[in-house]
Amino acid sequence: MSARVLRDEELMRDSEKAETTRVEMVGHEQLTEEERVIAKKLIKKIDIRIMPLVILVYLMNYIDR
Repeated sequence: MSARVLRDEELMRDSEKAETTRVEMVGHEQLTEEERVIAKKLIKKIDIRIMPLVILVYLMNYIDR
């Protein structure tokens, strides 16, 4: 039995499709240059906020051993 991979568009109902934004519907390669810059800034901001916590948790795990 082979599993079929469903795309997000296939899982959404018609009413949900109408509410989605363009960025949600296109792949990263189809973004404009401005959208790529914004996405890159967002990823960097997320990394800056999450990585210190991840490092701290890893350090605490190491110390606990």
